[in-house]
Amino acid sequence: MDWIQRIIVLIDTLEAAIGAIEGGTTLHNKLTAARATLLDQITAARLAELDAANIPADTDPTVMGRLQIKATTIDLNQAAATYVLFTASTQDVVVEKLVIRMSGGALAAPFTTLSIQTDDATPIVLIDTVAGDVANLTNEAQLAWTGAILLDAGTAATIGLTIAVAFATAARVCDVVCQYRAVVAGGYLA
Repeated sequence: MDWIQRIIVLIDTLEAAIGAIEGGTTLHNKLTAARATLLDQITAARLAELDAANIPADTDPTVMGRLQIKATTIDLNQAAATYVLFTASTQDVVVEKLVIRMSGGALAAPFTTLSIQTDDATPIVLIDTVAGDVANLTNEAQLAWTGAILLDAGTAATIGLTIAVAFATAARVCDVVCQYRAVVAGGYLA
């Protein structure tokens, strides 16, 4: 039994004893009011402790080490270039998984390849041009990567998708989902 429960039991015992004494009604009422006040103070103090210690950690998705997911879309019917999918923000993050899902029909010539990589001085390739070859980019096909890479928020590190040769027909909007964890509380992908 913790100290709060012991105090409540003691007050209950005193209330019962005083209530049994003839003419103890006034004292009994005062003890009942004192008990209610004490319980209110204990409850308020405990709630403040929970608010300060546990609740933010339980509800904040950017807590260090907590699994986070970021989703975006990209239209592959664009000029040949590299397009930013995700950017590390506030604190560094460790990326664990990435998946891209094709939609809107199969890609065809003149489109050749796509790749997904970091913008580091030495890029880390998540989806290479072999996996991202047009032959593999059929309707609803999925390309995935699993591993561990660090994106440095201090350099605004990004993950980008590179289109080698433009498609130039109908829109091909694809879903891209990234699974990651903040290295320090507050880190996330934008």
